Amino acid sequence: MVKVYNEVLDERIEIGYPIRKIVSLDPPTTETLFILGLGGKVIATDAFSYRPPEAKMTKKIGSYTHVDLEFLRQTRPDVIFTTVGAQKDLTKKLIAEGFPVYPMPIPTSVSKILDNVILVGEVTGEKKPSRELYVKLMNSIQISINKRIKVYVEFDLGGAITPGFPTHVSDGIFLAGGENIFDDKEEAYFTPDPIEVISRSPDIVIFEPKRNTPEERTRLLTKAEERGLQEILRKSKVLFTVGDFLAHMGPSFITEGMTWLKSSISSFSY
Repeated sequence: MVKVYNEVLDERIEIGYPIRKIVSLDPPTTETLFILGLGGKVIATDAFSYRPPEAKMTKKIGSYTHVDLEFLRQTRPDVIFTTVGAQKDLTKKLIAEGFPVYPMPIPTSVSKILDNVILVGEVTGEKKPSRELYVKLMNSIQISINKRIKVYVEFDLGGAITPGFPTHVSDGIFLAGGENIFDDKEEAYFTPDPIEVISRSPDIVIFEPKRNTPEERTRLLTKAEERGLQEILRKSKVLFTVGDFLAHMGPSFITEGMTWLKSSISSFSY
């Protein structure tokens, strides 16, 4: 048995080594586990863990707020990865059941995504591979210091939601050469006031629908117009991502999301 410190709980979690059975209820951690070559030890994940493609094949035992406790009781995993926020109560429940639970912090910046890679390596014993992945991801970040393009991002989460300062999205935009128009907001994610969006005059508007289909794009544009954003949509460069692209907090946000952001921002011209 090894005790590994967890910052969220402020205590050491006792984990049985060598690790043979892993459950991940946190999609970014699931992605990291597979990249580190631990996919064969992942016996189950949550319904939203579909990165990389191999993760889709794992047994799905729950979501952010519920889990198949009977499966966990029967299989007795060596470690269960969760996260905070929406999974706070579930994490407490699993700990009360006596499971070895390691809640991962929510990344509030790109550097925190990198930190979480190291945490996964420490918990699983894959220390050197996690360092190597950390360096690979860090080297892939090309920081732009050109004139900053103003960017507005809107996620479709049952309504318009946008990121503020303490988010990996806002940080990623800045590193890619842009500036989130709501980078001065203390809230991580919130419903934007259309009047504020207009007054901040974004150069680029990015919509992230649940699915990038013609119907979804039309629906989001119509909703934005109904909120009075017609002039912004006319003047700004309007882009669409695929679902759960910029919102994803795992390594592929750096390798794919930030690459896309940098390309979109650098190709903008007034």
